[in-house]
Amino acid sequence: MLSDLIFRDLVPERIPEIVKELRSLVSALKSFEELEVERRRWLSKDGIFKGLFNELREVSAEEKPKFAELLNHLRATFEKALEEKILGLKEDKLKRELEEQFFDLSLPASASHLVSSSCGSVHPIRQVERKIMALLEPFGFKIVHGPEIESDFYCFDALNIPSHHPARDMQDTFYTEFDRVLRTHTTSVQSRVLEKEKPPIKVASFGRVYRNENEDASHQAMFHQFELIWLEEGLTVAKLLGLITHILKGLYGQKRKIRFVPKYYPYTEPSIGPQIGCTICNAQGCSACGGAGWVTIAGSGMIHRNVLKQFGFDTKKISGFAFGLGTSRLVGQFYNYKTMREVYSNDLRKLSPKREVFG
Repeated sequence: MLSDLIFRDLVPERIPEIVKELRSLVSALKSFEELEVERRRWLSKDGIFKGLFNELREVSAEEKPKFAELLNHLRATFEKALEEKILGLKEDKLKRELEEQFFDLSLPASASHLVSSSCGSVHPIRQVERKIMALLEPFGFKIVHGPEIESDFYCFDALNIPSHHPARDMQDTFYTEFDRVLRTHTTSVQSRVLEKEKPPIKVASFGRVYRNENEDASHQAMFHQFELIWLEEGLTVAKLLGLITHILKGLYGQKRKIRFVPKYYPYTEPSIGPQIGCTICNAQGCSACGGAGWVTIAGSGMIHRNVLKQFGFDTKKISGFAFGLGTSRLVGQFYNYKTMREVYSNDLRKLSPKREVFG
């Protein structure tokens, strides 16, 4: 019997029998509690194996390696049997829980378990994008898309941001293999369009962008942007301001206060930052607007002559402008989110489709 196992039983002829008995012992265990009792009885510092190893001191130096090998083999066999038994007990426990907690997923859901009786809705970001597309439709803009993993050329060099430019330090952060970067703005789509198309050019692009931001109330490392470019003869800053006003009034209502402040962007000159009165604090100052009462929701300007020259356009005849909106920030203003993080929280109470978000 294993309970009576003594050192003189450790002869090669008896080892297969002992191994079989050890496996049978472990196999008969029916709970984690029983398993723990046997583990301590055999493997603790006062256990059976410890006592057997202590008896090696009485064995001659010539025979000690042989007996040590037999003991190590038995202990390893026992430990492996315990590990297999633990996995088996865990699987049995999971199976029992699944059977006891079975829930028929084909049953209709109770409306009381839902935030609303609606089965789903369009995400606020997508709602804003659709609204912008509807506002641009009379002007003949077409929607284009570009890759989120970009090359340095399309994301920076082609946009008048060479490798030594300070803007690179703030933006070219998230790199993948082969020196590709997660695009930091949808303006990279502008590069691809200008490379292939000829004036007149009217395109818009939506999508995710990535930056090395310290996340706070108004910044995220991943967010959404919208970008449009218009390129042909005779375009002026006045036309740009008119288009921006049309879009912002169309989104926020005709009574929404709008102002334009000077900005700097490497790929536009002059550069303009459209701002709206903060809807969350009614332009009184809060965390969402940084206490200013105004929120910069876009960047815009006349396309820089260096960008136009990069793609072979005659800057004496052709001009163009670019306009980019922070779609995520727009959503925050529509829904009165105090932090941009709420836009991506997937909290159904805040993403309810019942609310009319446009002015």
